[in-house]
Amino acid sequence: MFSAKLTDIIEYRNIQLYRRPQNKKQKFNFNKDSSNNRYIEAYFNVKIFSDSLQAIADSMFYSSYDSVFRLFKNPVAWARDNQISGDTIYMFTQNKKPKKLEVWENAMTISRLSQTFYNQVRGNRIDGLFKDGKMDTLIAKGSPAENVYYAEDEAKKMVGVNASTCDVITVNFKENKPERVTFVNNLQGTMYPLKQVNHEQIRVKGFLWLDDKRPKTKFDILSN
Repeated sequence: MFSAKLTDIIEYRNIQLYRRPQNKKQKFNFNKDSSNNRYIEAYFNVKIFSDSLQAIADSMFYSSYDSVFRLFKNPVAWARDNQISGDTIYMFTQNKKPKKLEVWENAMTISRLSQTFYNQVRGNRIDGLFKDGKMDTLIAKGSPAENVYYAEDEAKKMVGVNASTCDVITVNFKENKPERVTFVNNLQGTMYPLKQVNHEQIRVKGFLWLDDKRPKTKFDILSN
């Protein structure tokens, strides 16, 4: 693990900083006390734990200038009941709480409903937005994006499962659970009765539930 001044490396390393100056003549606006002029770089077997968000990855780069965790090589993040994975994940934080997620390539989010049932979304890219540290909206884009969603009636009883594809899938959450799913362009899908489908066969490509790797306490980040 390394930590040093961000100004020591931004001139010769290709680091995408958010809040970057609009042109090359402008300078980075670092605080006089240098509190935002720090970076942390870690590898291998990175683990992150907070009450509202946990994550693992092969390697990580964090900048206090923009409060973004950059996770590389098989990263996985968990927010409450939701698991998010992809080739690369950027986690934007604000006031020590998650604000936004950007996931690139093989992006997938899974929400466990029971031992058998999982809501799933997969796309080339997924953007996640948080509100007060809780998942608020997921937007998946793909060619196409895939979705497996277990529908409930007004009594919260599961009535069927929808397997579908389209260009863009938006999932709105309430109390950390999917409340509404919106499909945009080229929608193709089928709603199945629960007892008339093999729930493992309809899972999206690359499905993996990795809860056993999740740091569940701050002490778990010290274990192998």
